[in-house]
Amino acid sequence: DSSLKENIVDANSQWNDIKNIKIRNYNFKASTGYGTHKQIGVVAQELETVCPKLVDTGEDNIKTVASSILYMKAVKALQEAMAKIETLETKVAALEAAG
Repeated sequence: DSSLKENIVDANSQWNDIKNIKIRNYNFKASTGYGTHKQIGVVAQELETVCPKLVDTGEDNIKTVASSILYMKAVKALQEAMAKIETLETKVAALEAAG
């Protein structure tokens, strides 16, 4: 809610961060107690090399990912991609009209 926030400005580009994140398929080891079905996501140690602030190490030395921030970075990068596509579409339409 905007009533709870201040210093609201546009976020910086997230293009390179998102471009450099490795999205992986994996399954959890049975010994973890998590479901062992195939999943898609990130590996904390790999993400940490690109976006170290999104990874936290718990007292048990297990790394966790701040996925809500990762999602927002992805939304920002998607908006950037949409703007680039729209610019290219406009240029293509102009070229086609002139040709």
